[in-house]
Amino acid sequence: MNWKNLFRFTPRAGREEFAAVGLVCNLLTFGNLALSFWLMGGSVPMANALLAQALTLPVSLLAFWVGLALYSRRLHDFNLSLWWYILYVVITTGISLFSKTGALFVSALGVCVWAFLALKKGSAEENRFGEKTEPFFPHSFGFSAFCLTAALGILVAAAMAGFSKYAMERSAVSQRQQAAYSARF
Repeated sequence: MNWKNLFRFTPRAGREEFAAVGLVCNLLTFGNLALSFWLMGGSVPMANALLAQALTLPVSLLAFWVGLALYSRRLHDFNLSLWWYILYVVITTGISLFSKTGALFVSALGVCVWAFLALKKGSAEENRFGEKTEPFFPHSFGFSAFCLTAALGILVAAAMAGFSKYAMERSAVSQRQQAAYSARF
């Protein structure tokens, strides 16, 4: 396994590396989302919630940096620059900010983009970003390890999309309850 490129934006990342490292990033992000949602639910004392949120910040920043570097290297495998991913993030963020339906669409689109990048083979020859990368998994694991990590990564990405929908619905209910409670006084 080639872990030395984990934080770097070059050279290229094959689909095996994208699936494996992306799965870990997705799991970290999903865990942070679930923990944040639970902490903001009000069942934990505020001091403990703030401490836990402060502890999840480094994990979030680590997952963000590794994920951004990973997308950069994966796009390099297709002979594309990171600017394409940044454009995608800006457009989808704009859509999700202005529409609840758009946010659900963006979540589903994110799962599709992740699956595409995990499953599509990159260019076999050298491109402007360097040579083809070495296999991420040892040969003893082979194709089965790639299939397992890609399938799990797609499932976790889909779970994050579903959890986002659930969290949006729960926060809307909570806001209505707080408004009703405030209106009584």
